[in-house]
Amino acid sequence: MYVFQPPIGRQSVTVAAFEPAYVEPHGLAGWSLKPLQLQDDVSQHPLLATLLSREFFAFNIREAFAPNVAAFSGRIADTIELTTKICLDKATLHRNQYKPADGIFLEPEQAFVMSTAGCALILASAGDYFIVAHAGRDSLVERAAIMGRAARRHISIVSEIIEKFQQRGIAERNIVMIMLFAIPAETFEHRFDHPTYGEYNQALKMFVWDRWPGCLTGDETSMFLDLGKLFVEQARQAGVHGVSAMHSLAEFPRLAHTRDGSNPERRNLIIVRRDS
Repeated sequence: MYVFQPPIGRQSVTVAAFEPAYVEPHGLAGWSLKPLQLQDDVSQHPLLATLLSREFFAFNIREAFAPNVAAFSGRIADTIELTTKICLDKATLHRNQYKPADGIFLEPEQAFVMSTAGCALILASAGDYFIVAHAGRDSLVERAAIMGRAARRHISIVSEIIEKFQQRGIAERNIVMIMLFAIPAETFEHRFDHPTYGEYNQALKMFVWDRWPGCLTGDETSMFLDLGKLFVEQARQAGVHGVSAMHSLAEFPRLAHTRDGSNPERRNLIIVRRDS
């Protein structure tokens, strides 16, 4: 487990990251939250529920919100949209499997929870407002837009976050954003000869190169994408100067990611508690 308190605007925040090895002795491959969608799931997956409840208690969390991030929707939701309440001992886990969202606003003493295998985390602060968001590659660059069929309001979750603050009267210059846990760029290869994704990988390279060229490297055979640099370039282009990427997964060797060559079912647990 890794725990730290990154500096982010006016807010005091605690971030905890739990590696798969934390639960492997209990017979679980990782911390996937997919099995817990409804209250009845607690009795079907008592071990996962118990382990999650134990960590909520350790961090003094009574309310935790776990949006459906698997869809890479590029949306920021209000907590009231997570209408399914799952009681876990002394804490309540809020979910909504039918309303995908990458992130949410948090109030003091509330927590954001997600399971990941290499997707990054964004913390964003402006005035008294605080947003936490999942930031996978497809959250930062809409897959459909790359193929010429854009369907989301914003190509990137970064633009969605900024717009949410703007709707609350916050100017871009007053926004502070940081990214944590990005997959190491040197392992995030996109081969152009891949039998399934080769065409997409080439389109992704051209799309990113035209807009944010400083975040990729490679040659005629493949591209390496740096999600931290991509995030920073996107935010700065939108007028946010208080932006940085830190603590990539390269600093946390016990945390899983999809390019580490291990069991693809392994998942980390990320908890973000807004302390104040």
